[in-house]
Amino acid sequence: MYNRKESERLHRRKLMKTKLIAVDLDGTLLNDKQEISVKTREALQKASRLGIKIVPCSGRPFPGIKEYLDQLDLQDPNQYVVAFNGALVLNAQGNAVVEELLSYQDFLFFEKIAQQLKANFHIEVSDKFITLDHFINYYLSRESWLTRMSIEVCGFKDIAKDLKFTKAMFSGAPSEMERVYRHLPKEVIEKYNVSTSDKTLIEINSKQASKGNALKELAQKLNLRQDEIMIFGDQKNDISMFDVPDFYKVAMGNAVLEIKKRANYVTRTNNEDGIAYAIRRLIFNE
Repeated sequence: MYNRKESERLHRRKLMKTKLIAVDLDGTLLNDKQEISVKTREALQKASRLGIKIVPCSGRPFPGIKEYLDQLDLQDPNQYVVAFNGALVLNAQGNAVVEELLSYQDFLFFEKIAQQLKANFHIEVSDKFITLDHFINYYLSRESWLTRMSIEVCGFKDIAKDLKFTKAMFSGAPSEMERVYRHLPKEVIEKYNVSTSDKTLIEINSKQASKGNALKELAQKLNLRQDEIMIFGDQKNDISMFDVPDFYKVAMGNAVLEIKKRANYVTRTNNEDGIAYAIRRLIFNE
């Protein structure tokens, strides 16, 4: 018979050695108003004071993450973030310590697919979006606002052949993204890391770039064991973290089923201080 209290007691014993907490942003750290709640901020700051590293892990670029670092008082150069779904790991000053980038040839490949599928396509570099589309749809505009990054519309001849970029993206209405995803060539799925953070975006990274791989590399740099890491997430672009066997995996109450099935623990939703609830119960023993 399942005993919730006994299960949580065993979890707490294991998690006394937690040295790093990795948190997704949208739908996890942030509530639906795009805010860190007071209880969540206080719980993470308390963990930080106890010497536990707090690492935001997001599909967002660094400019779209930095304000939340500031809110959590994580400005020290020895604090880190995982950005662009794992294409970059940076310190709190924005200096990259891990890079898994795409190239000009990748850009040509995806631009051709976009034309074939008649899909809105753009790429992300470190500080802006670049697109050949002269029509900027609502979904890219919203992403620009959320990430605090500008949109640059270029002609094909303006794209440098030594281009390096973090992520390719298709954007559109949910039904449109379902159509695009169904018709992506098999080669895309095989050669790249394809994920979604919501139903209006398809995000494509280098095969080596994922939140899970980025956290594993960061753990090596920090001399941490994988069983000393706790993760929080809610969406399919968090699956790579939830597939690392020794991470302690906490799914938000609002998480998709694929995340909940992989979790060690399911907490409350992002609108119910889910991170704070789990940390207080599992780490602080409150």
